[in-house]
Amino acid sequence: METSELLGVLCRELPGLRAVAEETGDGDGLEEVLAAARRGEPVTDRLRALGLLRLLESSTTRAAPAGGEQAGLVSLPGGDRAGHVALGRYRCPAGACRRAERPRPGDDLPVCALHARPLRFA
Repeated sequence: METSELLGVLCRELPGLRAVAEETGDGDGLEEVLAAARRGEPVTDRLRALGLLRLLESSTTRAAPAGGEQAGLVSLPGGDRAGHVALGRYRCPAGACRRAERPRPGDDLPVCALHARPLRFA
């Protein structure tokens, strides 16, 4: 798994990873990995040492969208009652990973768990 993909999965799965790390007593180790990732340092070996890399790799197969990569389509309110369609996805605010979330009406703005900032729409 390449670095940008790994960081995207790490961001998306961070709440679950934190729970696992706390259960195994590796919470401090995970926080060190996150700090290294924020600095742009490689984290693959560190995640492997904590036993979390395997969880992230299995997560990529579960999270792959059916039909491949497609732009998100959302009907936005408009004066014609039919709405307008927004093409795009929410993406990493730091440009560090390939995380891409489809916009869905009524959903909260997705947040980058790694950088604690909202994802940007592009």
